[in-house]
Amino acid sequence: MQTEELPRRRLGTARQHPYLGVVNEARVVDASGAVLGPGGAGELELRNPVITPGYWGMPEQTAAVRDGDWLRTGDLVTAHDDGTYTFVSRVKEVIRRRGENLSPLEVEEVLDSHPAVLESAVVGVPSELSEEEVKAFVVPAAGTELDFAALREFAAQRLAAFKVPRFWQQMGELPRTPTARIAKHQLPDGHPAGEYDAAAVSPGQHHQGEL
Repeated sequence: MQTEELPRRRLGTARQHPYLGVVNEARVVDASGAVLGPGGAGELELRNPVITPGYWGMPEQTAAVRDGDWLRTGDLVTAHDDGTYTFVSRVKEVIRRRGENLSPLEVEEVLDSHPAVLESAVVGVPSELSEEEVKAFVVPAAGTELDFAALREFAAQRLAAFKVPRFWQQMGELPRTPTARIAKHQLPDGHPAGEYDAAAVSPGQHHQGEL
C-alpha cells in the first residue's frame, strides 16, 4: 500500500507497477461478503496476479485466507473516497458489545492519553447477558495512583457509551510476546478481588486502583 504523508493509522492506496499499470486491487467487505463503499468499515481484501493460492492440501485453512481470488488480510478498516483506508483493528480482536463492533485499539489510545496511565490493554470478556463486556487492564504511570471512576469518566467524554470499559484491573506490567507486543491471550482471566466494576458502583463513588 502507498502510505507516504498520511495521518496516523491511515493506509494508502494500492501501489501499482510503474510499467504494467494496475496490478494490485483492494476492497472492503462486510461479514456477509458484500463489498462496501466509502465510509464502510469491514475487512480489507487484496488481489493481484501473484496472490497465494492457499495451503496445499488444507482446504479449511485456505478458505480462512482466501475469498475467491481475493486475499483476506484480517485487518478491519474504514474506506475513504480518495481510495485510502483507516486501520481500525485486527478482525479477530474486534469486540462485539450491545450490537456494535468496537476496536480495542481506539479505546487503548484514549486511555493511554491520560497522564496517570503508562499503558493499557483492552479485551472482550464474557457477559452475563449476551455478546461481550469490555475490560481494561491498566498500568499506572510512575508515581501515580489510578482512580478508575475518574478514568472511566475521562473515557466516557471521548468515546461512545458502548466503547467505555465496564471492568478495570490494575497491572504492574502487561505480558509481552518475544517481539515485545502485548500478549493479550496471557492476561488474567476472571474477575479478581480489587477489580473495578462500573456497573456495581453507586453514582459518585470512586474506587482507587491497587498495586
